[in-house]
Amino acid sequence: MPGSPDPVLGNWLLTHVVAVAAALTTVGVVYATRARSARGSLIPALLGGGYAVATLAVWTAARLATDAFPSGFVEDSLAAAGFVGFSFLLLAGFVVVAALLFARRGLVAPLVGLFGVTELVWWAFLHVRGETDALGMFLIVGPALLALLLVAAGVEYAGRWGWRRFVRGGGRSTT
Repeated sequence: MPGSPDPVLGNWLLTHVVAVAAALTTVGVVYATRARSARGSLIPALLGGGYAVATLAVWTAARLATDAFPSGFVEDSLAAAGFVGFSFLLLAGFVVVAALLFARRGLVAPLVGLFGVTELVWWAFLHVRGETDALGMFLIVGPALLALLLVAAGVEYAGRWGWRRFVRGGGRSTT
């Protein structure tokens, strides 16, 4: 079909399996480092940076393997650096936000959001030759996904606060 991106790994199922494995690994590492993440911001920042580098490496490798770099990246290296830099910050932000909210507030919604974003982004980055490149679309959709992750965390926080306050009586004795 015209405009449909081709999976670099050969088929859709294998692409989903790789994306889910990446998402499970990412969430597992964030979960495993929760105690260290609660004490400071260095571990979440390192995790976010590593995640961003790995994710952008997947995007780059898929384009190198198929010689499918977007023409704008080849023609204007300054714009390409801007795209990659903004994407790096946005990708790292997903992990940093999820790790800090989970480690310091015990919120699970950011981990679920991180899983979903990772699966979606890796799946999209492992496709080439569509009507538009996945990285270009991520620059538009990525901030909305980060906002959605924060909204989900806010809803979970409010729900937990309401549960403690109204349902459980705020931990006060009834006698």
